[in-house]
Amino acid sequence: MAKDEILYTTTSKQLEKLKSQNLIIENEERAYKRLQSYGYFNIIKGYRNPYIFKNENQITYRDGVSFEQIYSLYLLDKNLRNAVFASMLDLEEHIKAVVADVIAESFGVHQEDYIQFRNFRDKKRKSSRFSLAKIINCMKNALDTSKDPVAHYRDFHGIIPPWVLFKNLYFSTIVNLVNLLKPEEQRKVACRLYEPNTSKGNIDNLRKIMMDTLFICLEYRNLAAHGGQVYNYVCSSRLRSNSFSGDSNLLDDYQGFSQLLFLLRILNYQNPFNTLNKVLNEQVNRHCHSFPQDITYLGQILNLNIISENIVWASSNGTIYHSFPHCSGLHDPIKLNLEEAKSKGYSPCKKML
Repeated sequence: MAKDEILYTTTSKQLEKLKSQNLIIENEERAYKRLQSYGYFNIIKGYRNPYIFKNENQITYRDGVSFEQIYSLYLLDKNLRNAVFASMLDLEEHIKAVVADVIAESFGVHQEDYIQFRNFRDKKRKSSRFSLAKIINCMKNALDTSKDPVAHYRDFHGIIPPWVLFKNLYFSTIVNLVNLLKPEEQRKVACRLYEPNTSKGNIDNLRKIMMDTLFICLEYRNLAAHGGQVYNYVCSSRLRSNSFSGDSNLLDDYQGFSQLLFLLRILNYQNPFNTLNKVLNEQVNRHCHSFPQDITYLGQILNLNIISENIVWASSNGTIYHSFPHCSGLHDPIKLNLEEAKSKGYSPCKKML
């Protein structure tokens, strides 16, 4: 077989291959269904690396590693990715509202006033796609859309305020538009996003933090939207080392996913951080309770001090506990420690068996 040749294999053969590589399959029927539902590539190829030895072209799983362990890591990342996407959509809406308010305050609410080259800086960009000319052209094209609410405001009012136009712009366009704002408008945006002191130097530092944060968040948003791994992702966008007044160790403390959490935590608007932090804690606790041998690995990758706690969820008037707060259509679930749930007479959800 040629080195680059890839052959189709059935799910049954995939399981046999995994067993031949020393992977424990505790429940073949369940493993079979999961491979069929989500794919060998997504589960195994995506999440096996912490659990394997490689010797030339041969792969062998470490002793004691099971399919359920790899699937659990896959599930952790999948739920984290969904939370990242939800958080970034929430943040996007907030950023659009703040930027629209600043632009309207500085340049007016009529599109012919605020979409002017003179309102922005024509900075050199690596990609011509995000040059000032392209951004302005993108905004003008959006004015002619047939989609509401822009079409409604154009046809019935003749004025399309920035907060209406921005509804039809991509987050990437908004982030690059903020990057092209003049310093005074950037300071206004930063002062709405953070809690600055009164010094201009502090606000200018916040401008840098703001722009780095926006590009990092944009990268995570696009990663999550396209199904990429997020738990071990390291951004190509960087947080500038001189952004935080004299704290040279700060960037060493926050890398990868912990950096995203840190940047969200220092914003005034806390919903994106709260959403993401809640799901992270739930997923890490779930996985590490079942597979405590992964505590060190995940702690290093996520830069967390992990203390495993077995959390389950139940309805206030039910008798069943669940692994996830929305399992089986739960509404307003209560959070319980597993031992507490057992002591109160709750029984496990059949999906946990």
